[in-house]
Amino acid sequence: MGSLSLSSLDTSERMKAVRFAKKTMDLAANVSARAIVLHMGEVPIDLSLQDRLYKLRDGGYAQTEEYRQTKERLVHQRLSLAHSYVDAARKSLEELSKYSLQKGIMLGLETRFHFNEIPNMDEMAGLLGEASEHLAGYWHDVGHAEVQQQLGFSFHEEWLSRFKDRMVGIHLHDIRGISDHHAPGNGNMNWEMIAKYLPQGIAKVCEIGEWNDEEQMLGVVKFLQKKGILD
Repeated sequence: MGSLSLSSLDTSERMKAVRFAKKTMDLAANVSARAIVLHMGEVPIDLSLQDRLYKLRDGGYAQTEEYRQTKERLVHQRLSLAHSYVDAARKSLEELSKYSLQKGIMLGLETRFHFNEIPNMDEMAGLLGEASEHLAGYWHDVGHAEVQQQLGFSFHEEWLSRFKDRMVGIHLHDIRGISDHHAPGNGNMNWEMIAKYLPQGIAKVCEIGEWNDEEQMLGVVKFLQKKGILD
């Protein structure tokens, strides 16, 4: 079975995704977790265009006309298709919010990595604006937000400044180019900028790729403390 999407236009698939998210909330409640992270779905654009954009960026061709045209086509395609899928994601969030009220689990809507994924910045504002601040909040992923900036779609700091008051948690990892999930301290992340926006009491989770070796993991906690990310 393929992955299920909270933004699917197939009601049967979307409700299966909702049921799985509810099971995740059940598990979270059983282990006394405060929140779960939600991936709200995607817009079905031409993924070969997206792959081409990544390859151009990795190859050092981000200032070329081909890059500009590829990015323009992606933006146009997503914009023309997004409404119905974002509306489906909104319906899923409404259903899950009712369940989160029963279970006492906060829903964290995450910054996504890929351009086709929901929500982009304005969609995040819309979804959070319709959800109770006691049931749903913003989950910041530092690598995903940085990749969106590197590709020219949005500014990392704007994600933080717009949604800091709704932030419930954060994924911490480092980045090299548009490769994320490196151990903090082993990349080019602007940790000082991130530290300025972090509210007290949010969940902080290191989301580090399993391919990082032990040497790269050593000192991560001390590094994040030094940068003002951890107390």
